[in-house]
Amino acid sequence: MPPTIVFKDESFLAPRHGGWRWLYRRAVMTGFMVLSDVLMIFAAIEFALLLWMQVRADLVPAHYQSLLLPVSIIFGFIYFSLGLYPGVGLGSVEEERRMSIGTTLGMMGLMGLSFYLRNANEWSRAVLGLTYLFVLLGAPVARKVMRRIALQLDLWGLPVVVIGETEETERIYANLNRNWLHGLRPVLCIRVDSLHHIFPPASQKKKIKQWDTQGLFEGIDIAIIVPHQLPLNAVKNVLLHPSHHFQRVIVMLNEARMAPIWFAPLMLSEHLGLEVKCQLINPLHQAVKRMVDLGLILISLPVLIPIFLLFMIVIKLDSPGPIFYTQKRIGRDGRDILIWKFRTMMNNAESILEAMLEKDDALRGEWDQNFKLKNDPRITRVGKFLRRTSLDELPQLWNVLKREMSLIGPRPIVTEEIPIYGDDFEIFKQVVPGMTGMWQISGRNDLTYDERIGLDVYYVQNWSIWLDLHILMHTLLIVLQGRGAY
Repeated sequence: MPPTIVFKDESFLAPRHGGWRWLYRRAVMTGFMVLSDVLMIFAAIEFALLLWMQVRADLVPAHYQSLLLPVSIIFGFIYFSLGLYPGVGLGSVEEERRMSIGTTLGMMGLMGLSFYLRNANEWSRAVLGLTYLFVLLGAPVARKVMRRIALQLDLWGLPVVVIGETEETERIYANLNRNWLHGLRPVLCIRVDSLHHIFPPASQKKKIKQWDTQGLFEGIDIAIIVPHQLPLNAVKNVLLHPSHHFQRVIVMLNEARMAPIWFAPLMLSEHLGLEVKCQLINPLHQAVKRMVDLGLILISLPVLIPIFLLFMIVIKLDSPGPIFYTQKRIGRDGRDILIWKFRTMMNNAESILEAMLEKDDALRGEWDQNFKLKNDPRITRVGKFLRRTSLDELPQLWNVLKREMSLIGPRPIVTEEIPIYGDDFEIFKQVVPGMTGMWQISGRNDLTYDERIGLDVYYVQNWSIWLDLHILMHTLLIVLQGRGAY
């Protein structure tokens, strides 16, 4: 059968700048990202100085404004060398990893320059530390905001064709089409029995029936190939075929839960291999994760203690019953743990639930599928606020201190959910569950159960400190928005 064009969007392919379109769009997108980083660096320095002036104004040099441009150039050069401009096609976690490395190198460069200029005594280490922290946390967020602005102006993204031999082709297209912030704009999606019908090897062009693709790839800069297997000859044929002018060719693996952090390319003599890593099972990585958990809790105590006292008072005033609620969940190695929460329901919630489920088959079906009810009448007035903001889970910090949980990890499940996880439960129980995780920042309760399980498995198999940083930052944004929580 001939290739099936699943989707084609010619509006984004309209020629606007002739043969310079590729360079023009890259230059515009790079400009947006450079502007985002420069503004963030300026804001971080100014804010750090403003805070420190309240403590030691004598350690703030009068001519610090003249250093803003050189500082931005240093950071910009490092970010450029790490491939962050324009950053099209970078995943959020990979971008934050490179941003963190670049920011750290930039701060080291600043300290080295200050030592060379012999003005190190004029600067407070606290100012440098605050600047580093603000850039580290703020730059990825500023980049997302700037991308959204560029996207609204139709100035973000490069046209992409997705060509595949498997059902994953449509899924990959749909996922790309849902998130244009990555900069990959799918304008053409093609299903084909064999890539050889479109990109035949030069030695077999006369033997293989080649489909006419004249002009089909005009104006498309990037190709995503989804082969049934991974024959390198097929990839080479795509690269060498004269029917296109692709600047980049991306080969997708069928397994959606694979990631570059889990699989690393490895050259053994003249052979290419993939080294498999499951980062979170490594004892050293577990120790690093534990230190990060304890450090963040310690730093947050001055804020957490007043919040705890306030919620304890309002919960007690709102409805009769205990302040805290405990529930048995599954922890590491399949052991039972008791997780703590602020009470958000009426005191006799379990008996009310049983009565409701007996009377309403629709509610019974919703409960059996998700183990939650979207409009649960058992929730108190204060409980609605706590659940919408996920602040009802703050007492689980006690579970974190007891090493039963981590700040970030797969969601803790109840015993009844184990059969639903199936074979993936063996992956789940290799690590401690977390207060927040992948599914909480990817739609929360609006996701299907299979999607939640997939995200939990993805986290375990692809953990890195950068992934935790990504989840932590986006958890704060999602909590403020209150989306998908009930």
